[in-house]
Amino acid sequence: MVGTIAKWVAGNKLFGNGGIKISMGISGLLATAPRLRPLTRLYLLIVIVWFVFVTVLVGFIINSELREREQQFQHSGDALFQQISNWAEINASVIEGFASLLASSRQHEWRQLREYAQRILQRYPHIHTFEIAREVSDDNLAEFIADMRENIDPGFRLARFDFTEKRQWLNVVPRESYYPIVFMEPMQADNRAILGLDLGAHRLFREALHQSRLMNIPVASLPFTLIEGERGFLLHRTVRQDVTESQQPAQFAILSVKTNEMIPAQLVQRDDLMARLYHRDYNSDLNDTELYYQSGRRAGAVESRLFPRLKYERMITNPGQPFALTIEKQIGFGDINTGLIAAVLVIGTISFWVVLLFSRLHHRHEMERLQYESRLYHLANNDSLTGLANRNFLLERLRQVLAGAKRRGDRFAVVFMDMNNFKAINDEFGHASGDELLRKVAQRFKDCTREEDTVCRYQGDEFIILLEGGSGHEEIKQIREKLVKCLEAPFIINGHEVYAGVSIGVAVFPDDGESIENLLHVADQNMYREKSGN
Repeated sequence: MVGTIAKWVAGNKLFGNGGIKISMGISGLLATAPRLRPLTRLYLLIVIVWFVFVTVLVGFIINSELREREQQFQHSGDALFQQISNWAEINASVIEGFASLLASSRQHEWRQLREYAQRILQRYPHIHTFEIAREVSDDNLAEFIADMRENIDPGFRLARFDFTEKRQWLNVVPRESYYPIVFMEPMQADNRAILGLDLGAHRLFREALHQSRLMNIPVASLPFTLIEGERGFLLHRTVRQDVTESQQPAQFAILSVKTNEMIPAQLVQRDDLMARLYHRDYNSDLNDTELYYQSGRRAGAVESRLFPRLKYERMITNPGQPFALTIEKQIGFGDINTGLIAAVLVIGTISFWVVLLFSRLHHRHEMERLQYESRLYHLANNDSLTGLANRNFLLERLRQVLAGAKRRGDRFAVVFMDMNNFKAINDEFGHASGDELLRKVAQRFKDCTREEDTVCRYQGDEFIILLEGGSGHEEIKQIREKLVKCLEAPFIINGHEVYAGVSIGVAVFPDDGESIENLLHVADQNMYREKSGN
């Protein structure tokens, strides 16, 4: 049974490579078990079964907890992804509305645009600013700047900045076309300098402007750091021109979006999650594509080795905002119901000691029962005085040997012996001395017979030896001589030398009989015939 459990542990995915090691350990213990004492083997078996049971149970609990945490992680990822997708849809809807108003507005008549922008800014805090950029050719640049200074801002100038931490303003490099910002909402003192920023001077925005014009949809720029220090991006939308104003330069409705505000609070508040929102396929050689990143807490080495790291990755389907969300979570001890595991271990430990105590008591009871049965068996089949087999054992053994001999055609012999002068010795020295003499005679009979022969005290001073195999006339003659010779030496009984002779009668199967009664009768008659002759 334990071997089967060991194979199951080795093949179960729950334990991974550790299951193979556990199985090898169990197999090694089982290999050594046959060399141990029975009680030690019993304890070893209990320990192995208990260990496997508790390990499997704890593994099942941990596996269930991991599946539940994985499902929760998946649901959380789906919820976060849906919220970010909703923000992306809101961004697209807002800029479409702004672009429609811009398309119907006359140049510099932006009151409705500002009202629209103010309503949206109050409702959606992740939208930083509304902006308008206009395409200006190099030939019309001087006229454009003069118009802006006259109608918008007397200090208006065309410029660019280097996108370093210092954000130094630089003069623009002459090109065929420029894309300066001509409108902002809200227009505040700290961002008023953005007016005149040439978006086309930086590849970061130039590619998005080009893609917006090419695809005729809102297109997000590569993420960058806003002047305020937050991460963000610009969402560009080419404004469709009326037929009557086809000569009007191209305009772009722009949303400046703060990505931190798009991130749901339940994600920001989770220090156990690594989260990354990034631009997944922007055609740029820039590597800084992250809209949002949080590292999460660092997992310990033990947790990293014991538990899996969950990962959620999904792409937003909005073509103009091709963002990807990646969330990772290292499962740790805090995610596992350690209380339940501790309870299982405590109950398992208590049950282990209860089973061990019960097994010890049961083993003791069984040993006492076996010893009692052994004593009963010994008393039922052995002579209490000499320790030799008694009449019951002899008759049972004769039945077995007789059945086998008939089946195989073997021979065997029954040797019947009676001590010649036992009564005189018993009367002279007493019953205790007689008993001592019987014990010593029995020992000599055992010493001069083979291990496979059965020596029995039949009754009183009569002994029977069952000789299995080698029961030819020569063999029997040699055995008779050996039995007589082994009693020639005197016995020392209570300080006296005592000589004990023996009369022997032999019956051979099948020559002298084919039943137990006949063989015993013939051997007895032959013994008395010899005794009478002496």
